[in-house]
Amino acid sequence: MMMPLSRTLETLLGLQEALDLTRDAGFFENGTASSGVYPPVNIFEKNGDLVLVAELPGVKKEDLNIEVKENILRLSGTRTIDYGKNVSYHRIERNFSEFDRTLRLPFNIESEKVQAEYKEGLLVVSLPRAETDKPKKIAIQ
Repeated sequence: MMMPLSRTLETLLGLQEALDLTRDAGFFENGTASSGVYPPVNIFEKNGDLVLVAELPGVKKEDLNIEVKENILRLSGTRTIDYGKNVSYHRIERNFSEFDRTLRLPFNIESEKVQAEYKEGLLVVSLPRAETDKPKKIAIQ
């Protein structure tokens, strides 16, 4: 059974929009929108603000980079593996890697108030919602 032409076009347009969103960072024109899905992240809303938790085992704090502008967050860095000299490897599944993830957030962030904590391979970033993006209560007269 063939898909109707209108559904095919809708599907292609949806794919094109998804690709455009991936590239549409603006702020990171020289960077990539995403390089894979590493590191894995969870982002959740807490008290009207966002919290990002990323798993980064083996990554040193000084090798991490976090950037925020408007509703775009960029997390990049390097994981190095060094067992010293005169080592004979039997199996290599963990290796050196660079990562670069750009994530579009559901609202603008107050970049001056962003806080990050890194402990035991877990990065927690507090992303306060920008005052201009907070809902305003309207008094009824």
